[in-house]
Amino acid sequence: MKKLVATLCLTALATAAFAQGTVNSANSAGTVFRTNSLATGGTSGNTANGAPSAGGFIYQLLVAPSTVSAVDASLQSLLSGPWSTGGITMTNGLLASGGRIAGPSGTSGQTQNWPAGSFQSFIVVGWSANEGSDWTALKANLLNLNLSGGQWTPGSGYAGNAVSGGFIGASTQQTAASGDAVGAAPFSLFGSVGPSGTPITTATTLWLVNVPEPTSFALVGLGSAALMIFRRRK
Repeated sequence: MKKLVATLCLTALATAAFAQGTVNSANSAGTVFRTNSLATGGTSGNTANGAPSAGGFIYQLLVAPSTVSAVDASLQSLLSGPWSTGGITMTNGLLASGGRIAGPSGTSGQTQNWPAGSFQSFIVVGWSANEGSDWTALKANLLNLNLSGGQWTPGSGYAGNAVSGGFIGASTQQTAASGDAVGAAPFSLFGSVGPSGTPITTATTLWLVNVPEPTSFALVGLGSAALMIFRRRK
């Protein structure tokens, strides 16, 4: 009997140790998401609550081991391991002030790849829905895009389908422990520093995408080829 009880206790402990943690994804006025487009109010223009409407912006939680300490400005390091999806996808909220996230919390906010109580690095990537319907689609469009001068532009070997006029960006990277698996005390991704680690404490800017149309790419290529031929003949 004692062996049975001990076995059950160990099983329960093992289950708890590997249970996925929970998070609260609601953000505050001090941690809004905003765009840098003049058409939406410059750097103070929050991601819209009305245009585009709810669903016009998508946000994805990504996690990595706590030893991961840096993400490059163009977010290319997020496209492969050790980063992986945290299983929490969100959209823009409907508050009149804009810039807010509508997403899961409590038991609905159960994460992937982030066990309850374990410290992990995390980041929230945001984008306008025309840049991809989900994280998998965005990854394909983000590969070899470069962020420079407040705009995303194609780099060498770019083969995605990003759309000019859209927006992509990411929050600061932080490290914290997820909340308990039952959702009674989920970790708040946004807020103030506490014993569970550092949440996202500042606003996040989503930067304008500026990708020439395929015909423009073709004209540039033809122009370059013509220039090379001209130089050789000369």
